[in-house]
Amino acid sequence: MDNYVYIVASLPELTAGFENTSFDYAATKESIVELLSEKDQKLVNLFEEGFNEETLGADFYAKAAESKNRFIREYFDFDARLRNMKVAYLAKRLGKDGDAYFVDMPEADFEEYQQIKDILENADFVLREQKMDELKWEKASDIARMDYFNMNAILAFLAKAKTVQRWVELDPTKGQEMFEKLVKEVRGTFQGVKSVS
Repeated sequence: MDNYVYIVASLPELTAGFENTSFDYAATKESIVELLSEKDQKLVNLFEEGFNEETLGADFYAKAAESKNRFIREYFDFDARLRNMKVAYLAKRLGKDGDAYFVDMPEADFEEYQQIKDILENADFVLREQKMDELKWEKASDIARMDYFNMNAILAFLAKAKTVQRWVELDPTKGQEMFEKLVKEVRGTFQGVKSVS
């Protein structure tokens, strides 16, 4: 039996423990994973590969594209296209050939193309990174917008929690701001679903 309802209902409590200390992605993830089926734990493992620079590459993106999970497929399709744009931007700025770092992707409309192009043109590195992460946050929300008590909702939460952890490490003030946004979203989503059920 799947524990999705219980897990999603527990997310506000899982995050609340860090409000007055520091956010711990690994501990939060483990609290979720121990409640998942073996099949869903494998999905989390695949998701985690998408954040590991040592294993991230064409093989990973091909594996993600073949996943039966919609969130994995769509989120990492977006991620690969975003990374290709960043590679192209950096290669151009440095006068280098970035071909070896591109991930071959099927032709498709990339609706975030102009937004990413505009972000990359910002000279402020920190602001550029913040805007990129905000765009990835929005993408996770969009993919799981109609998913409340299922694996997509959990993966979207983990994607956002990854962003929080990144900014806690890079800029504690920004990390706290994103953490508060995550807690607010989690509480709002659960309360909204509870009120209509």
